[in-house]
Amino acid sequence: MSNRIMTNIKSIGLLLMLLIGIVSCEKDFEDIGVDLVDNNKFSVGDSTLEIIAYNVNIEKSRVDNNDFTRQPLSLLGVSNDNDFGHLKATLISQLSLPALGVNFGQNPLIDKVVLDIPYMVKDTTVIKEITDNNDTIYESIKAIDSIYGNKSIAYNITVHELGTFLNVLDPLDPTQGQVYYSDKIYQLKDQIYSDSFIANVNDTVLYVDRELVIIGEDGNGNPIHDIDTIKRENLIPSIKLELANDFFQNRFLNNGGSSDFDNNDSFRKYFRGVYVDANGMDGSLINLNTRGSSVTIYYTNEVIQDEAADEDLNGNGTFGEDDVTVKTKQRAIFALAGVFSNNYIHDYTTGAIGNVIVNPNKINGEEKLYVQGAAGSEAILDLISDEALDEIRSKNWLINDAILTFYVDGIQEEVPQQLFLYNYEYNSNITDLTSPLFGPDVFGGKLEYKRELIPSSMPPRYENVPEKYVFRIAKYFSQLVDQTNPKPITKLAIKNFVRTDTPNFAFLDTLVQPFNWIPKGVVLKGNLPTANNDKRIKLEIFYSKIN
Repeated sequence: MSNRIMTNIKSIGLLLMLLIGIVSCEKDFEDIGVDLVDNNKFSVGDSTLEIIAYNVNIEKSRVDNNDFTRQPLSLLGVSNDNDFGHLKATLISQLSLPALGVNFGQNPLIDKVVLDIPYMVKDTTVIKEITDNNDTIYESIKAIDSIYGNKSIAYNITVHELGTFLNVLDPLDPTQGQVYYSDKIYQLKDQIYSDSFIANVNDTVLYVDRELVIIGEDGNGNPIHDIDTIKRENLIPSIKLELANDFFQNRFLNNGGSSDFDNNDSFRKYFRGVYVDANGMDGSLINLNTRGSSVTIYYTNEVIQDEAADEDLNGNGTFGEDDVTVKTKQRAIFALAGVFSNNYIHDYTTGAIGNVIVNPNKINGEEKLYVQGAAGSEAILDLISDEALDEIRSKNWLINDAILTFYVDGIQEEVPQQLFLYNYEYNSNITDLTSPLFGPDVFGGKLEYKRELIPSSMPPRYENVPEKYVFRIAKYFSQLVDQTNPKPITKLAIKNFVRTDTPNFAFLDTLVQPFNWIPKGVVLKGNLPTANNDKRIKLEIFYSKIN
């Protein structure tokens, strides 16, 4: 009996080992980059498929911060591009009360009101000088990051009191956050600023003249006012717009004791926020992080104090008085906080995109593809026809890799550093991105460069210039050609990548979010051949098959 049991155990063990070996082989064949041994049973090959690609306008992007897991940047400014036309962006935001509430005190009078929005900056190390001892001294300077377009052209900025109330929750379904898109129209109230503007990396200091605080006299007996010098930490430059004093004197300081300033709910119903608009034919667009931004009211009020024996606080020539009225410098900081939003307006008629965005060739595709963020344009891909797919299925190919390549059309400046490929029909991620065996690094989409001679430079030199974007979609394509359980053919789309496109793998997040705040654009070579177009879009398939 024992021998029979042992024999059965051995048989079961051998069967299990055989099954494990078969499963392992199947898994190996499915992995990208597998090395197949040429044993006359398998052969490998490759094929390049023709695809159809055309342009489409994206009418709107989501621009609010009501999804706390996805916080977009704001965009402000105007630009005009030969390829993508004219784009203007408006910044909209609520304000928050100071941390300790509001108490403007006795007889407050405004000295200055400033809307302050810090730039996103990066440090750049430059050579300062070389000393007599041949020592090199370096200096780290600030450079404005995330600014696009013609940085030397000034344009107009206006600020209005916002007339539309911004909701955190959807009034029709309070269990959901309110969503704001870039095409929303807002009501405006009083204009509180208007002037020309140009981004300035050296705008690091603010001077506030305290009109009511006298610190002495000049040689002619004229009073000398106290002046505050306001500097940000690390001298970070910022946009500084001096708002209308009379408006804030009447609406804020003269009303400071009312219930409108009791809490943020009451305050935001009373003053609904600021609408910062940009206008002009050309200029620059700036991505901004509104954290750290504020409207600061610098004012002077009257404070009753007792003077020390050697003090003359009110400047009347008498020392040591009690209960004297002293003009005292104050400030109240209202942070840009709560809900913020944006408005984008595109005019494609001034760019080359205008002809193809209105009437895209969906049958034959296009010579060029235009991809731009900030509710701009995307490229739609018809990856394979039904006939071609049926032919591949009939060949029983085992897909080892599928590489989709987009080439940059000529030398371009400020192109996106990464593009994003997704399922356009289902607005969902492609399986190669979300699969644990593949993931973002394998999936790709980052800009790749090549060394190229720049003959126009003096002297001519080689530079790294943008060349292409590459995606690997072996898993997606394998599911299409699978005869046992084939997936339906769907249109794909390519767009600017922003950080909210990264799936939340912990929650099996499959939907692509409609955020896109980076206005960079790139012109790609399309699928149609031209006289000098040898790098059309291509899908390369690498496969193995049983002989």
